Formats: sequence, C-alpha cells, structure tokens
Amino acid sequence: MSGKSRRRRASVAVGVAVLVGLGIPLVTSGCSSGNGEANPAATLHVHGSSPAVPVATGTASFADSGLIGFAAAELLDSDPSSQLQQLQQMKSMGMTTVRVDASWANGEPTQGSFDWSTLDTIMASVHKVGMTADLIIDACPPWAAADGASGQFAQPANPSQFGAWAGAVAARYGSKGADYFEIWNEPNNSQFWSPSPDPAAYTADLEAAYAAIKAADSSSVVISGGLAPGASNSTYQAIDPVTFLKDMYASGAQGNFDAVADHPYTFPADPNTDSQGNWGEMDQTRPSLRSLMAAHGDGAKKIWITEFGAPTGNVTDAQQATELTQAITAAKHTSWIAAFYIYTWSDQDGGDGFGLLDSNGKPKPAYTAVTAALTS
Repeated sequence: MSGKSRRRRASVAVGVAVLVGLGIPLVTSGCSSGNGEANPAATLHVHGSSPAVPVATGTASFADSGLIGFAAAELLDSDPSSQLQQLQQMKSMGMTTVRVDASWANGEPTQGSFDWSTLDTIMASVHKVGMTADLIIDACPPWAAADGASGQFAQPANPSQFGAWAGAVAARYGSKGADYFEIWNEPNNSQFWSPSPDPAAYTADLEAAYAAIKAADSSSVVISGGLAPGASNSTYQAIDPVTFLKDMYASGAQGNFDAVADHPYTFPADPNTDSQGNWGEMDQTRPSLRSLMAAHGDGAKKIWITEFGAPTGNVTDAQQATELTQAITAAKHTSWIAAFYIYTWSDQDGGDGFGLLDSNGKPKPAYTAVTAALTS
C-alpha cells in the first residue's frame, strides 16, 4: 500500500475512532463504516471544582497566542498548488496553524533511508503562507515495531530509535514553521497504538522524543499525544484520558512535555452541557486532567485541544456550527487552553463528515460560524 493510501486511511480512522469512542453510529454518504451506539461519556467522575491555575510562563493562553487551526491530514495528499490555496483560505478565516502527521513509517521506511518529500512539500507550503505547524511524530515502520505490534501505528520497540526520528524532524523543520511537536496521536486507543494502549511504553517514547527535539531546537514546544475519548468496545481497547495521564505520570512523564493535548469531542452534545463527558474531563471532573497536572507540579502548563469537531453525518449542519462556536468561545475564555485545532478541513471521498467544507469544496454553515467566532 502506498504512503498516500496509508495517510488517507489514517485520516479516516481518526473520525471512526472518535465516533466509536463516543458511542455514535457512523453515518456516511459514499463511505462504508458503521458502529453501534453507547454512552458518550467513557468514565464518569464525581463533579468538583477545579483548582486555581496560574498562567504558564512562556506559553500564552489561546486568547493571547491566537493558535487556532485545522487538524488536516488530508493536506498531505494535495499537490503544492492545492496546499497553498487551501492554507491561504484557512488563513483568510483567521487560522494561524495546521496539524499534520510527520509519519515515521513514511519518512524512514528502511532503517537509515529517509524520504522527506511529503514533509518538505507541506512545510514549504506552510512556511510560504506564514503559518505554523504542529507536526505529529507518530507511526512506526515495520523494521522498528515491537514484538506483537502491527500496522502503521505499532508500538515502537526502541524508544531511542523513535527519539532519533523525532529529533531529525525537529532539526529539519524547526526553522521552517514547525514550532510544535505532538508526540503521537491518541496513544490511549488501540487503533493508534498496537497491540494495546500502554502508558509506560508511551511515556518512554515521549521522554526520548522530548530530549531529542529539545537537543535539536530548544525553543520547540513538545506536546504529549492528543488523547481520544476513552470508551472500549469489541473493535478496540481504550483507556480514558484521565486514567491514561495518571498512568503517564506514574511512569515518569513529568518534565518530558511542555503541554498536554486532548481531544474532548462532545457530539451529539455540546461543550456547554458536557460537564461530565469528554469536555468536562479537562477540568470539571474529579480527578480531571487539570487536577492531575496541578497535583504533579504542572499546573502552569497548558492543555492543547488538538482535535475537536462534529460530523454532519451524525449531527445537523446547525449543530456542527453550534458545537464549534461554543468550543472556540470557551477556549478563548479559558486561561489554561493554549491552542485549538478543528478536525477537520474538508470531507473526503464523498463522505458527510467532520469537514468544514463538504467533499465538493463547498463551505458548510460551520465555516461561516467559525470565522465569526474568531473575531467575536
């Protein structure tokens, strides 16, 4: 299977994983996936108020940083002229950053033999339009996979090898708009961490990547991998974000990240009414991501929302617009949220999905609503 096909499948899998994790049946147009329905809250905790959180030194809040963009893996499949056109359109909305994969599986398919073509292209486009990038250091080539792990999201066998890839990416792109490096995508979910989520193994990779990236570019911001909603089912295993972060700390994660990433999808609910679901797990549950961070001396660090969205195959166009507007508004008024990435820019393969553009490139109502929310 080509690298392009692998990237496309990874992008689709993110949406499928979120739908199943939230217990939402996947409704598509021109796509073939489906899952059963369950409770959208993976783990309920006792509601409690969050502790006061000081502002982090050197890491501005979302309202100050203006870090707003798209998690848009589909850009990697576009030619340079199309990338430029799409990035310029995003920028015209008020977007400043984009999140794409720096796939180790594609970049070093054979040990010691590198293919930088895909990343060179996207980073040249990002740099040309004056945006920044959150590069997700993820995926694992077969030669580097742990025993019993399979697929492009296999657990790496050797943290130092994974760290070497992370350092190479930072060295190559740190001066070209890649200011942020997110270590893996949804490592708490077996669809993205084979054979099953392993907080200790992930933390070892995070530590190695952090050291290598900082050695290459000390000004880089290293973000822990965005955590998926945590409901297991017959298709895959998952660990809820709060438990996974707790286990990361127990495995020595403290001091090996600059920010914590989360994917607090709420659909079909909206953030304003999701106090006990994925949005609430950031700070309204007991424990929460924020309370764990504070308890371990990381209260001054921020949460990055590196994916949030809703698929119009499962909610109405108006609901998609409402959920994104509420989430952006809440993020702008929350001192400990430093960045917000919408999943995603455009629907693919005729699907009725998470995109703000449909598969024909036509803006959905959420496109206008998001643009307005950024200036309100």
